Amino acid sequence: MKLFESHGATTYILELESDIEIRLARNKTPLRLAEKPTKRNIEWSERELLSSMEKYRLNSSPGEINHPNYLRINNTALAPEEVADQVIEYFDLV
Repeated sequence: MKLFESHGATTYILELESDIEIRLARNKTPLRLAEKPTKRNIEWSERELLSSMEKYRLNSSPGEINHPNYLRINNTALAPEEVADQVIEYFDLV
């Protein structure tokens, strides 16, 4: 971000989070499989996701990110269009 900001760009941070059951289900959708070749081996992909969740912290802690253009959305029950609408409204991108 510093590189872009040093050249006058405005940066934004969007952090998405979702329940594990939803993440596993989304990994099997036709669009995800078409766009992400690594997801096509579903068994490996699921193991990798579960392993990563045990090994790493995949989301920030509350209050950890102090950036003027930061938004965190739990998209467990949201359609992609709803998330996009929230982002556009929050960051005033219209």
